[in-house]
Amino acid sequence: MIDMRDVGVRVLVGDLASEELPMVAAQALAEGLDSPSLRELAGLSRGDYREARELLDQVVHELGLPELPDEEQAVWEVVASYARRVVSGAITPVDGAHAIAAFGGSLGFPEPLATFAYLADLWEDNAAERAQLEQEIEREAEALLRDVGD
Repeated sequence: MIDMRDVGVRVLVGDLASEELPMVAAQALAEGLDSPSLRELAGLSRGDYREARELLDQVVHELGLPELPDEEQAVWEVVASYARRVVSGAITPVDGAHAIAAFGGSLGFPEPLATFAYLADLWEDNAAERAQLEQEIEREAEALLRDVGD
């Protein structure tokens, strides 16, 4: 089921365009979520992206979800989401490392996130060591989740 708070976080960090919100809202309605603002959001056109972004906050509130975080906290939430996907096997370690590294730049590459950029670069340059590097990425993802309390 669609998590509209997660959708909001992804919009905040640029991982999902505001223009996509009406389609996401329509899908959420089809899955059984409902609120007045969600219905209104689903009825907007892609060109109404500013209004869509404003409605998203109302949707989150009406659904009783926790408030959307500030942009920095949103980046950390997305990074943790990618780490969870690496650990669960939902995405490959190298794809997760690249994604985490990409978001790490907006935070000034703090130590744990810089490690993902380093490991992703090593993976690209060392075909013979990829299996070992993937295990290291998985360990780093597990450590990141422990550090962020996830």
